[in-house]
Amino acid sequence: MVLSKYKWVNGINDKQIFLRFWDDVDHPIGVVQIIHGMAEHSKRYEDFAHFLNRQGFIVYADDHRGHGNSLEDDEAFGYIGEDGFNNIVEDEKIISDFIKKKHKELPLYIFSHSFGSFIGQEYIIRYSNTIDGIILSGSAKQDGLDVKAGRILVSIQNKVFNDQSKAKLIDKLSFGSFNKAVEQQQTKFDWLSRDQQEVKKYIADDFCGFVSPINFYYYLFKGFKTLYQPHRLTGISKDLPILVISGDKDPVGKYGKSVKNLYQQYQDLGIKNTSLKLFPNGRHELVNETNKEEIFHYIFHWLSTEATN
Repeated sequence: MVLSKYKWVNGINDKQIFLRFWDDVDHPIGVVQIIHGMAEHSKRYEDFAHFLNRQGFIVYADDHRGHGNSLEDDEAFGYIGEDGFNNIVEDEKIISDFIKKKHKELPLYIFSHSFGSFIGQEYIIRYSNTIDGIILSGSAKQDGLDVKAGRILVSIQNKVFNDQSKAKLIDKLSFGSFNKAVEQQQTKFDWLSRDQQEVKKYIADDFCGFVSPINFYYYLFKGFKTLYQPHRLTGISKDLPILVISGDKDPVGKYGKSVKNLYQQYQDLGIKNTSLKLFPNGRHELVNETNKEEIFHYIFHWLSTEATN
């Protein structure tokens, strides 16, 4: 198995972003740019990347600011800095531009997961004409009363406390209930996957599972506030292929409800090439699920269909 290579990229405000890539592909047919979730990092997508390599896709995945190898020594885990949500979107655009310059002849697709999928949702509002398709995994439409309440709470905390302090209350309110629907719970992260080995690897990983700081949530909720404004959504290209995938037991997507709302949003915008797939009994991390091979092949079929159109 060929290990990933890496390089450093200058992000917005000259922030150094760690970029991992897997390019051992003899006859590439496309490139996939992975945007990972919160409290995790790019190396967790190694198996998925190797699968895509075997199918002809080169893969790139960065560690977001405040995450993985992009974390600076004096920073709290998950600290994304001032205007961090928007800066991560722009970091991803810089990475896209780098990929397109290096692989001019190949189509570029984004695979975005969880927090990364909200970055992806914003990305396509700004830059849908620059990519060939996007997959939103473990995603949702985040516009409910719970989101508004969270924004008010974290705004107060951001004024009162050091923004690098762990947002324990927000974390508890956001994730505290996620395990409730899981029978025979073994860890507090069982909601991530039915594969206990993957859950154990997540727990053992020093770069995973941390409580994000107030700063992270403050800019995330601020991002949610503008993410679903109708006048902004109309900027998404009507020709953009969008695949929304989730497990129907994923609490982030409210067990399919908020996932369907997201899909319907794109349908209502007149984006005709929009697909929705809910995997039965799947939890949050589809690419780490017990049936990940089935999911890998489903994603490949979608990518290859778009790449040959």
